[in-house]
Amino acid sequence: MILSDLTLQLLAFRLAAGLLVFTVQGAAIAAMAVALGDAGPRHDGRLSGWPAPHIDMLGLGAILLTGFGWARPVAIEADALRGGRWGLVGAVVASSAVLLLLGVLLLQLAIPLLTVLPPTPGLVAVAFVRTAARICVWIALFSLLPLPPLAGAHFLAALGVGVPRQAGPVVGLVLFAASLFGVTRMVLKPVYDVVAPVVLGGAA
Repeated sequence: MILSDLTLQLLAFRLAAGLLVFTVQGAAIAAMAVALGDAGPRHDGRLSGWPAPHIDMLGLGAILLTGFGWARPVAIEADALRGGRWGLVGAVVASSAVLLLLGVLLLQLAIPLLTVLPPTPGLVAVAFVRTAARICVWIALFSLLPLPPLAGAHFLAALGVGVPRQAGPVVGLVLFAASLFGVTRMVLKPVYDVVAPVVLGGAA
């Protein structure tokens, strides 16, 4: 179990990063769905840059304690999308690409923060953007798993696989436990070790 590695600073970093990442991810999926023809996410308030519509409390708790979590799923009507069900795939992949880009952009803040802020706050701020950038990569990869309540569950819908509504919370608890015991990190680490150096360079 990984709880022994937690510090107050790491908890604060993960909380702030989770709010940012899940807001960006949720809005990105919603924006892609709207661009492809489904106005539903707009009416659901998922185009918002405010965290509240995007936060799943279990997913936020999971990222706080384990470094892995998920946003509230975005409801998308596949029949309304140009490209049909394959539009679901595009929305999920695009959201992960946006998170990778966010990781790159966060790292660009490191030098300006050190320049503008006093030494101690500057170092703390840089530590945060580096942590948040790494979380961006982990969540971009984690979200591609075809499991509810992750964004990758839309892959199942694209294949015509029905998922009961009750499955999301149940699988979420399983993912929480798997992340708590380090299974998620172990499974994704080989892919992270390939992707992170390309996206984050030495900060990976």
